[in-house]
Amino acid sequence: MPGPDDGDFNGLFDNETADNEDEPEDSIVRLYMSHMDACDGKSGGGMLYHQRRHLASFFVHPDDTEAGTPWRPSSNWITLIRLGKVAVSPAHEQALYGGVKIGNWEWRPYGDGQVAGCVAAWNRLCDAIEVRRRQSSGATVDHDDDPPPSEPLLTPAAMDAAEIPDPSFARAFLGLAGRPRHIRQIAPGLSLPPADASSFAAAQPFTPCPGASPNGTAREAGAPQVDISGWRSSFRYYWDNGHRTVPDGIAFPARVPPGVYSECVVRSEPEATEEAFRLLLPFSLYGARFSSGDEIQDRAADELFQHGFKPFGGNPNRPQRLERLLDHWADLVERRVWSVGPHGIQGSIEMFKDATVDWASYAIPSSW
Repeated sequence: MPGPDDGDFNGLFDNETADNEDEPEDSIVRLYMSHMDACDGKSGGGMLYHQRRHLASFFVHPDDTEAGTPWRPSSNWITLIRLGKVAVSPAHEQALYGGVKIGNWEWRPYGDGQVAGCVAAWNRLCDAIEVRRRQSSGATVDHDDDPPPSEPLLTPAAMDAAEIPDPSFARAFLGLAGRPRHIRQIAPGLSLPPADASSFAAAQPFTPCPGASPNGTAREAGAPQVDISGWRSSFRYYWDNGHRTVPDGIAFPARVPPGVYSECVVRSEPEATEEAFRLLLPFSLYGARFSSGDEIQDRAADELFQHGFKPFGGNPNRPQRLERLLDHWADLVERRVWSVGPHGIQGSIEMFKDATVDWASYAIPSSW
């Protein structure tokens, strides 16, 4: 905790923020500082508690308050601890998975509760599709008494063949999520990953990235070169010839298929999010919007369903959680925004262009 005499920017009472908020002196308490990579000693930030409103806020820089300090119930941050995303451990112990640690606090790449939540969201999506599938005219209806699927999305052998790290969020989720028996297409134009080990490995062009070369660039023959040596890597920054503008119709190399990918993660960097995703599309999206309602910039083809400004703080480039994507897709099925046929969600990947005219259906409500 900050000391009481550390000044307006770093002290126990954040009177700088109180003044910006037109609040009384000493009304806002800084419970603890944010990680030092985000604050330079003159920037303030951290977890703030409003003594009159009994609400909390987290931000890493006073400029974050330009959009209005996002005061929320402190239970939102307690949830991070219950999920295992944020953990407390003895100060002398290293953080799990090599994550960021300041004092006793760890920001882990993922927590066990997040794996469980993502599996539950997957089950909800599969169940929603199955209910609609049985109602469709072309579907057979003699599977009502089928037991839940016992086969996982991927076996350990398939994940080993694709060099999925062990342990990791992706490995835990893919090994615990069940493979539905009668569903092939889980979203418009997106199929389940192949169960065969060699086929699944062949569909993973970026698995050789970590440690592939001293500067973290993939150099496997024929593989796209993606620099992951820095943090907050976004696919589009490395697939656009350095211009950060996605050309129409040729957003990605032909050998990189569209689909749902895990985010590039360096576990030792702040806000590592193994539970996150990027939906890569082979076209640009004019008029689509982030969760915040802001329009997606630079015609980005990997920003659909992403945050934009986040009310719970953090870097704006931090990607959205896979659990929220699966839950949102289940909602689109249940609300009949997407149609379902005998083999799952109907339609091609071109359906995601609907985000340019019906952006509200393609934006996940803001959360942390």
